[in-house]
Amino acid sequence: MKTKAAEMLRALRLQKRLTQEDVADRLRVSQSYYSAVERGRKPADVPAAMKTVNVMRRRMDRTAGGVKKAGREK
Repeated sequence: MKTKAAEMLRALRLQKRLTQEDVADRLRVSQSYYSAVERGRKPADVPAAMKTVNVMRRRMDRTAGGVKKAGREK
């Protein structure tokens, strides 16, 4: 059964236009494991996963020639 957390993770990932593989790589888990998380079959650390998606998106914007976010450059 899909959990609210799983639905939120999927929605956020799709909003950020990321693949499951993108997120899984950043979380250091397999794509198949992350897919199971989104389907509610594996537990998720939702706050950590959401933070990871947001951080990853900012980094992808900078490296892909997108708009830079305000703040310090690392």
